[in-house]
Order: sequence, then C-alpha cells, then structure tokens
Amino acid sequence: MHDHDGRRTAGNRWPCVPLGALVDCLDARRVPLNRAQRACRPGSVPYHGASGVTGYVDRALFDGPLILLGEDGAPFFDPARDVAFFHDGPLWAGNHVHVLRPRAGVDGRFVAHALNTVAYGAYVEGAIRPKLTRARMNGLPVPCPPLHCQRRVADELDVALERVARQLRTLAMHEALVREQADAALWHAVRLGEGECTTRLLGSVFDIVGGGTPATTQPAYWGGDVPWITPADLPAGPPAWLRHGARSLTMDGLAACRATLASPGALVVSTRAPVGRVGMAAVAVSVSQGCKALQPREGDVDPAYAGLLLRAYAPVLRQRAGGSVFAEVDTPALASLELPLPSLPAQRAAARSAWGMLDRLAGQATACTDMVSVLHEYRFALRHALVRGQAP
Repeated sequence: MHDHDGRRTAGNRWPCVPLGALVDCLDARRVPLNRAQRACRPGSVPYHGASGVTGYVDRALFDGPLILLGEDGAPFFDPARDVAFFHDGPLWAGNHVHVLRPRAGVDGRFVAHALNTVAYGAYVEGAIRPKLTRARMNGLPVPCPPLHCQRRVADELDVALERVARQLRTLAMHEALVREQADAALWHAVRLGEGECTTRLLGSVFDIVGGGTPATTQPAYWGGDVPWITPADLPAGPPAWLRHGARSLTMDGLAACRATLASPGALVVSTRAPVGRVGMAAVAVSVSQGCKALQPREGDVDPAYAGLLLRAYAPVLRQRAGGSVFAEVDTPALASLELPLPSLPAQRAAARSAWGMLDRLAGQATACTDMVSVLHEYRFALRHALVRGQAP
C-alpha cells in the first residue's frame, strides 16, 4: 500500500506524496466549448478534453507547463491508454479534465508519467461514467524523487515511449494493409466466378429466416445450448464460421421469441447497425432481429463462396438500408439482391483460392495484434518501474 506522508512504500525506491502537494489546481479557469462552438473559432491552440486534444481554437486560457488529468470520461481502467498528459504552451481546456500546474522543484513530465501508472479503481466514483473528483485527485500517491532524478526519468521515458509509439503506428499501417488485402481477396473470388454465371435473386437461392430476442428479464430463456447470433458477433472483416455467440438461448427462449434454428451451412448477415457483416453457421444457430439467416434452397450454392460473395456486396446492402431511427435492410430489399452465381465447381475453386489468401492474412493480423499487446504491456511496465526508481 501507499503511504501519503512522504515515506517510502513497498516497491518504491522513492517516497510517495499526495499529488496535491506537487501541483496547483487551475480547474476554476476552465471553460467548456462544444463542437459547434469550437468550429466557430478556428485556430491553432489545442483544445483539451478528458482523453487528449479534441480540436483547436483561436485563443488560450492557459500557458506554460501543465499536467492534464482526466476528470470524467477518461479511460481510467484501460492501461493501454493515457489518462494524464504533459503540455507546455498555450492551451484551452474544457471541464472534463483537471488542469494542474507543477510547483517549483517538480517536473510535470515525470508527474504525468507517474499518474499513468496509478490504479484508479480506488479513487474514481461512478459506475457508468467514472469520475475523479478534485478531492480524490489531490490524494493520489505520486513518487517524489529529487528533481534531477525526475528529469532523468522523464527524459528516458519520453524517448522510449516515442519509440514505442512509432512501432505502434507502423503496426497500425500494416493492419490497415492487411484489411485492404482481405477486401481485395473477396473481390478476386467474385471475379473468378464472373466468366460464365447466372444472375439470381437472393430470395430465389436462399430461404430468409428472421430472428428475435426473448425477454432479458427471464433467466429461464438464457444460457442454454442454442447459439444466438447478433450483429456484434459477426466479424467486421471477411466472413467467419460461427459456432457460438456472446450469449445463448434455451429452447424455451427460442420458442418465446418465435425464432427458428438455421441449419449448419446457413449464412448469417447483419441487416441492422452495422449492415453487411457475414458469418457462416458451422452448427445450428438462432439469430437476433438484427440479423437474417440465409438457408440455401438447393445444392448449387457453396456456402464458403456465397459468404464471400455476400460480404463483397456489403456496400450494396448498405445502400438499400432504410429506416428513420437506424439503418436496416428489410426482407424484401434483401431478397431482391442480384447475385452472380457461377457453376458449383467454379464457386468451390474461387472459394479455395480466396480462403487460402484470407487464412494467411489472418495469421498476419493475429501477429500484429499480439505485438500490439506486447508493446502496450512493455510501455506500462517500463513506466511503472522507472517512476518508482526500479530497474526496468
């Protein structure tokens, strides 16, 4: 545990003191501006919100070295994201971020790094929108080494974390390239079948099965053996085989919402927010009202090819979406979608080629995701060690 009286605590080479002893709080000078107000006063002065700079305005409320610490709406429980920032220069701040000026003998960069290692669970209030009140903020424990040590640690962390940030940007670009290649593989599969094909309406090839949601207040309807698929369970990229969703139904729940089980091999397409995501049922599944299950009527459609084809046509589906509250594709609009279907052997050949490429790209995407996780863990561990005077 931390001591707040300046004594060393377990794991700390340096004593901890309350944040309020290191900074002056300037919150009274904050002035919130909404997006429309910011748009009316364009400029080059950063406007700072709870999670960072959210725009630019024409003049500043603050200047000089400052520490910006999220008050509410900040990612207090996500160690991969910062809640504290150091800024040196003109700034406008809204009322969702605490504005702190380091006192003499305090390096604001060091304090910002230290604040990004705090476990905020014991300090924030509110379950839906966590808030760090000024009183709780003043009591946050911060290691307090001599000024020359603060500067050395801040310099080292600034260099190391910028290097990590460059690596994360490179990985983000690679992930974007992988997504583009996956989209290209989808269209390549469709083009392979465009030689000799028959245009069919989707409703003449598939039986369209709707879904529903049983009462969430009835425990007897939930947690059974029936996979229940919602738009959130479908992949944002290429289609994937579905064996379960985040939730499942009992047979009573299935009956209560008057849904029908779709057989293995059926396609599941999201028809509501977001429109156009596709999965392929590896087992019998039910769906929510935000999806439709497409059951092949005849044996002349290969599910692996049809899934790729339908995902490639997602932009067309989105154009057909209507609704005043949220975008939704109704059953007639879905049934009237024109699909170019080549012969079954051509479908299977195109699907094999595309899925081979997609599997390789999925491996690259997984490697990128793993590396991003490693870099975030390293970033947090390095900060945690150095601000406490430990060897990294």
